[in-house]
Amino acid sequence: MIIFKQALSEDIVELLDELEIRGFTKFTDLQYRGNFQGELRMGTHTWPALNNAMLTVTKEAKAADLISRLQGLDRASEEQGLKAFRWEVETVVG
Repeated sequence: MIIFKQALSEDIVELLDELEIRGFTKFTDLQYRGNFQGELRMGTHTWPALNNAMLTVTKEAKAADLISRLQGLDRASEEQGLKAFRWEVETVVG
């Protein structure tokens, strides 16, 4: 799962394309309040920004590459904000 400021949407999709990770589900217009730092993203006049999130499932090797590339993207644009979480998937239907 990747959570990011809307401004990074194209970068995230390009990264998935480069790694040949085709399938994802995108959640848009998410409100955000970080637990350590960062400004609120609430879609309001005071806090206008919002987040998006993507959920994707891929093989272990590609998942490791994806996390590594996301870390690089986060370092290159820390002010945008990006979080990624990785879980092991045991069963896939479909």
